[in-house]
Amino acid sequence: MRKLCDFLAITKLFAGLNHKVYGDYCEQTNIHIYWKGEFIAREGDVSSGVGIVLEGQVAKQKYSSDGDYSTLDLLEAGDTFGEDFIFCTDNRFNFSLEAVSAVKVVYVRREDLFEMINRSPQMLSNLLKLLSNHIKEQNKRIYTLSQRTLRQKISAYLLELLDQQLIAENRTLEEATAIVSTQAVELPASKEVVSHLLAMPRPSFSRELISMEKDGLIKVSGRVIWLMDLAGLENGILDDFTS
Repeated sequence: MRKLCDFLAITKLFAGLNHKVYGDYCEQTNIHIYWKGEFIAREGDVSSGVGIVLEGQVAKQKYSSDGDYSTLDLLEAGDTFGEDFIFCTDNRFNFSLEAVSAVKVVYVRREDLFEMINRSPQMLSNLLKLLSNHIKEQNKRIYTLSQRTLRQKISAYLLELLDQQLIAENRTLEEATAIVSTQAVELPASKEVVSHLLAMPRPSFSRELISMEKDGLIKVSGRVIWLMDLAGLENGILDDFTS
């Protein structure tokens, strides 16, 4: 399980921890495999700890009574789920988790997590950072979905992808645009998945992308989208948001 421990060391939950804090856990834990379309958890299931995505992509889904659903978030390798319920009185999932691709997950039971916190205050600090980041991400999502039109929602989402990309590269938008006149972002999943993430029908999402391309705002190449007019994308959002 050395490889697993090495991977956990670079996740946000285990960052900065001495290997001795979680070495025993690595030796005793099992890797769970889920296939595309399989549910990892269903709404109403009890959360017994924290899940860590090792490989693949997981979608947080909210299903309606008629079987339709909205995608609340997409989880990638290194992301976690279940930490929101660690300190909750009601620790049942209020969403479903579905494998978008083949997925590998490991679980840290609540009891093991608390034992690691007792061994190292850094674990508690990491957990609180995760919870704070989730609140921040939810606020960004609310902002995106609060936009009035499909174009504004898509523009806000594309600019958020660009912001995440620049933060990962430790660059500002001004620095990036000084090198190249346009920026490219890659959708994290298929257009169908992203359309559910933006709470809009797949055909409407595709039509609006085509319309935005005709208007010179973007250029679409598969899942890669070139942002041809950053000012136009930003102004469209701000004009509506401040009106």
